[in-house]
Amino acid sequence: MKEFIKSQKVTYNLMSFTAYKALLMFELLSQGPKSFEQISDYFFNHPYLRERISIDTMRVYINSLKRVGCEIKRVKGEDKISRYVISSHPFELKLSPEQIRVVIRVYKSLVKNIDIKELYSLESFFEKIGNYIKDDEFIADIKKIAMFGETDKELIKDLIDCCDRKDQIIVQYNSPRSGIKDIEIIADKLDISNGKIYLYGTGFEYGQYSKFLLSRIKCIKEIKAEKTLPVSLNYLKVLYELISDNPDLSEDEVVINQNGNKYLVEVNTTNKFLLTQKLLEYGPSCKILEPEDFKAEFVALLKDMKAGYYCG
Repeated sequence: MKEFIKSQKVTYNLMSFTAYKALLMFELLSQGPKSFEQISDYFFNHPYLRERISIDTMRVYINSLKRVGCEIKRVKGEDKISRYVISSHPFELKLSPEQIRVVIRVYKSLVKNIDIKELYSLESFFEKIGNYIKDDEFIADIKKIAMFGETDKELIKDLIDCCDRKDQIIVQYNSPRSGIKDIEIIADKLDISNGKIYLYGTGFEYGQYSKFLLSRIKCIKEIKAEKTLPVSLNYLKVLYELISDNPDLSEDEVVINQNGNKYLVEVNTTNKFLLTQKLLEYGPSCKILEPEDFKAEFVALLKDMKAGYYCG
C-alpha cells in the first residue's frame, strides 16, 4: 500500500499472489486435464512467479477453487498419471430459453444488413461465447444459421485480405459441372447474395467478372506477386435510367446525370449475367437506354419470363 500511495501505479509487486495463483490455476484447469508436473512447470515458467510449487500448495489452490463453487475432478489416463480438470464452475454463461430466442432473432436480423468483415467478427464472437455456454441446443441453433457453415475460418480471413489487396489468386474450386479444378481470379469482394456467400472477381477462364460460391472454394493455392489481366477480357458498356431515393451503385457504375430521384447511370462491366440480374432486381424503376443489342436481349428475357406465367 505504501508503494502504491507513493507511485500511484499498480505493479505485479502489489498483487495478492495467493489470489493470482488461484486464478492462474482456474485458467489452466479450464483448458483441460493437467498433471501436477504440468502445473508446476507452468508456475515455474510464468514471467511473474518463476517458482515451483509443492503438491500440498497445489491442493490449497484447488481447495480454494472448490470453495467458490468449482467442480474439480482427478482423472487418470492410459499412462496412469493423475490429472486435474475443472468440469464445471459458477462463472459459466447461462442463458434462459427466452434470451436464446432473442439472441437468435438478433443474429438473423444482423446478417441481413452486414458486410463480410462484420459477419466474420460476429461469427467469431458467437464461436467464442459458445465455449462458455453449456447449452447444446443454443450452439446447434447458432450453427444452423451461421452463414459461413463448415468453411474454414482461416480461409475466409485470407480471402478477405486478398479482396482488400485485389490480389490475383489461384483457388482450388469444386465446380458443380467439372469437379475439382484450379481457378485464377483477381479477387474483388466477398458478398452475400440470396442467402449465400460468393467470392467476386475477374476470372481468367472466361475473361469476365464472375462469382464463385464460397462453400465450393477448398483453398488458396497461390497468390501471384504481380497482377495481369486476361487476354480475352471484354467490357460491356450500358447506359440506363434509375428511379431511386438512395441508389446502391457499384464501383464500375458512374452517375452521368441526376434530376431529383432520377439517375442516368453508365456501367462498364465484364459480366453481362451479373449486370442483367442486377437490372432485373430494379424492376420497373429501371430502363435500359443503350446499347440496342443488350436492350433487345433484356426485353426478350422479360417477354420470356412473362410468357412463363401465362403458358398452359
